[in-house]
Amino acid sequence: MKARLAIVVGMLATANSALALDSSAYRLQLGGGGNYRLQTESTAIGVRPGRLFNKPSPTLAAKPYADEIASAAHEAGVDPALVHAVIQVESAYRADAVSAKGALGLMQVMPDTARRFGVQDASEPKANLKAGTRYLRVLLDQFDQRIELALAAYNAGEGAVLRYAGNIPPYPETQRYVPAVMGKFNEWRTIPAPKKADYLAGTRLQKAEARNEALPNRPQKL
Repeated sequence: MKARLAIVVGMLATANSALALDSSAYRLQLGGGGNYRLQTESTAIGVRPGRLFNKPSPTLAAKPYADEIASAAHEAGVDPALVHAVIQVESAYRADAVSAKGALGLMQVMPDTARRFGVQDASEPKANLKAGTRYLRVLLDQFDQRIELALAAYNAGEGAVLRYAGNIPPYPETQRYVPAVMGKFNEWRTIPAPKKADYLAGTRLQKAEARNEALPNRPQKL
C-alpha cells in the first residue's frame, strides 16, 4: 500500500513539474499506456494580485520611483521587473513624458485607459503607475499570461492582437517594442527561470508538434 501511494504521489509531482517546463507544448506518455497532453507557456506569468515577489535587485532598487513601482506592481500582481522594463522603453523614467498620440507619464498611459482604472490625472507618477500596472494585469489575464502578447496589446491595442489571431501585429513599432521590453525584463526579472523536471522511470516526454497534432487549450486525456 505504501509503495503504491509513493508511486501515485511521485506521478503527481512529475505532472506538476512538467507544467513548469520552459518549453512550448508536449505529450507526456506514461509507462502504463495512458497518454496525456500538457500545454505550457515559456513566457507565462501566472501571478495573483497582491503576490509578493523576491526582493528587487540592487539595479532596480536604484532606479527612479523604485518604491512607487514596487508598491503599484504588488497591488496589481505584476512582477516589478516587467513594470520597470515597460517604463524603460516607454519613457526612460520621465514622469513628464508625453507622446505624439497623447500618452502620458512613466508608463505612457492614454487618458481613456487611465479613466478606465479610475485615474483622472495620468501625469502624476503614482496615479500613472496605478493605471499602467492594472492595465498590464488585465492584458496578461486576457492573453493567457503570455507576456509578449500582453506587451503587444499594451503598445498596439487589444483589438490589434485579436485581429491578428493572437499574434504580435506586424507593425514595425510593435515588432521593435516587444523584444525591447522582453530584453529588459529578462535582464531584470526577479523570478528564477523554471528548472527542468525529473520524470519517473517508464515515462518519456515528446514534442507533440513532431507529429503535427493539434494541441488543446487545456490539458486533456487522449
